[in-house]
Amino acid sequence: MKVYTLHLSTAILLPIAMMACQAHAQAQVEAAAAAEDAGVADIVVTAQKRAENLQRVPIVITAINGEEMESAGITNLQTLPAVTPGLTSRVTAGAFQPYIRGVGTSSNVVENPVALYIDGVYLPQQREGLRELPDVQQVAVLKGPQGTLFGRNATGGVIQITTKTPTQDSEFMARAGIDNYATFRGTVYAAGGIADGIAASFSADYTDQGEGYGTNLTNGHDTLQLLYSLSLRGKLVFELGSRTDVTVIGDYMNRKERAYNFVPYPGTAYTVPFAPVGNVRDTRSQIDPFTAFKGGGVSLTIDHDLDFAKLVSISAYRRGSTSYLFDDVPTGTPAFYVQVDKGDQPNKSFSQEIQLISNDSGPFTWTVGAFYFWNKIANTPITRTFYEPFYPPAVFGPTSNRLSQTFGIETTESIAPFGQATWEFAPGTRLTVGGRWTYEKRDFEGSTVLTRYNGTVLTVPKPAATPDSLTVKKPTWRIALDQQFTPDILGYVSYNRGIKSGGFNVLNVNNPPYQPERLDAYEAGLKTQIFDRRLRLNIGGFYYDYSNLQVIQFLNNAQTVVNGAKARIYGLDVDFNAKLSNALSLSGGMEIMHAEFTDYRNAVGSIVRPGGGGTLVTVDASGNRIPQAQKFAASLAADYETDVSFGNLHFNVTGNYNGDYYFEPDNFLRQGSFVMLNSSITWTSSDEHYSLSFWGRNLANEKIITNASSQAIGYPISYGQAPRTYGVTAKLSF
Repeated sequence: MKVYTLHLSTAILLPIAMMACQAHAQAQVEAAAAAEDAGVADIVVTAQKRAENLQRVPIVITAINGEEMESAGITNLQTLPAVTPGLTSRVTAGAFQPYIRGVGTSSNVVENPVALYIDGVYLPQQREGLRELPDVQQVAVLKGPQGTLFGRNATGGVIQITTKTPTQDSEFMARAGIDNYATFRGTVYAAGGIADGIAASFSADYTDQGEGYGTNLTNGHDTLQLLYSLSLRGKLVFELGSRTDVTVIGDYMNRKERAYNFVPYPGTAYTVPFAPVGNVRDTRSQIDPFTAFKGGGVSLTIDHDLDFAKLVSISAYRRGSTSYLFDDVPTGTPAFYVQVDKGDQPNKSFSQEIQLISNDSGPFTWTVGAFYFWNKIANTPITRTFYEPFYPPAVFGPTSNRLSQTFGIETTESIAPFGQATWEFAPGTRLTVGGRWTYEKRDFEGSTVLTRYNGTVLTVPKPAATPDSLTVKKPTWRIALDQQFTPDILGYVSYNRGIKSGGFNVLNVNNPPYQPERLDAYEAGLKTQIFDRRLRLNIGGFYYDYSNLQVIQFLNNAQTVVNGAKARIYGLDVDFNAKLSNALSLSGGMEIMHAEFTDYRNAVGSIVRPGGGGTLVTVDASGNRIPQAQKFAASLAADYETDVSFGNLHFNVTGNYNGDYYFEPDNFLRQGSFVMLNSSITWTSSDEHYSLSFWGRNLANEKIITNASSQAIGYPISYGQAPRTYGVTAKLSF
């Protein structure tokens, strides 16, 4: 594999050295100006469906704007954990899978309990979370159940993406960059007024990676390579008089990557010989595995002022399709492949939400509304091809399977009225009570078609014990009490219940359906701004009682959702922003967490076979850690900005520590602790029209497992995290 080398090491390390010396050189000047320092800036979020100061919302929230994301090297949601302790993510079959406080899923077809919203629209297809973010205004991570106002499986929390809203003022930005793996990324954003009362914006982002992070040693082709990624978004805003705004948004995404590079987990072997690889990102396969997604949607938001309240309608339609191909035993000798052809895993959804939000005057505020959702996902089909060298008919018999095709269609329909009210019954003391009632019905049809070596074709319907539909009728609620001790100190306690609905195992219809999970969350916290608002320090403690949680395991050659009995999670969140001077600021946070199964006696585990492969057995996972749950995580970012004769220099260093975690309930497959370090130095011209940035990501070159599973054939894992990358980006804006 050829790597394009950019001699940027000096520039990448330069921020660390220069921040210290520049801060010393300007110390006296900034000491004199300290009294005029405005402190940390206010952050406005919409975590409760209305615009509020972050420090007045009794919820643990991490919010980061577009400029901060750019400085920290956050180009998409996959890299967001670098600045959000307690958030981890992985990619499964081309799907973005976030975890908050250990709550999430690694399934590529199941709705995630961390709900993803873009501009108020719920995205059930988490593959769309892999999109680049060229026009982002803010990303907010809401930790803990948010079922009252967001519903739709927000058991673990919510990731809110807000894109820029165009105005009559013209704005243009173009950006292009390249890195040491010949990855080109180009971005364009344009916005402005096109007529009286009408504003529009358009953004486009294109990325392709010239060289992969690894090599397929069987055919010499690259692996772990983003072949292309295209993201488009257009937005129209109509001001229909002084009371009504209408926003129309359309977006499109087309992405394909060589994403799988399975190798055996250290200390294990496959059931067939596997020649060693020199690089953990290399693999051996007679195919070029890939994942691809194409799709998008449109939305219509109507915002009307009724004086006493604001009436909001959000209508959205989305559709997309997935295709992928991977070699589950990449030994160079075919065993079996898993394939979904183009268009064979379609997804369609429609949602309609109505909100009535009171104005902020008076001691009593409220929000009421209703949410309707329809979704259809299908596998038509998933094909598993078993190859003769690995499954010889002479050994397994002529009636052994040569081909297995799974057909499954799941349709979901849900409606949920909701409401929340806040009453300031004493000066500075507020009581919040909210509730939601969810009705959801899922219909399912599926079968398996088996083609045997003797030519026989057998159609196997789903088991008779599997029902044709599942219905959920569940309430969720929120109760919170907060006290504004001073204008800059808020204390709060809350109790929330979150529900994630059950469903069917679409990837293998022979596996039984799974039941709803429930999470009761108790939280208490402090939000403070102290030292003349130079330090924003927020602390939150949490305790979760988690019942019937849904766990992903590998059964019958397919990813399967099972219910994992009971669990307990508790811990502490801390985040801060400190403005040490007009030029130097620090931000960061940490999370300490204990997360374990309290009762899970029928978990699927495995025993490593000395000759290769594993024996799947039933184990008692009680007392084991929940998958993807870290005991400790922390992040720290430093930003230094100074004016020079030829413009402005901005230095950033962002580091985050991630504690170890497991992939499955038996706590065998493990990712060790690691540190991610990003850095950048950016020059901006005096007129702020031009900028040039030198940057580096994963400077410690950590090797991180992003995919792992226990199977009878072995323990395939994938080191999907990008290695050390560095590059240069130029930007034009006016």
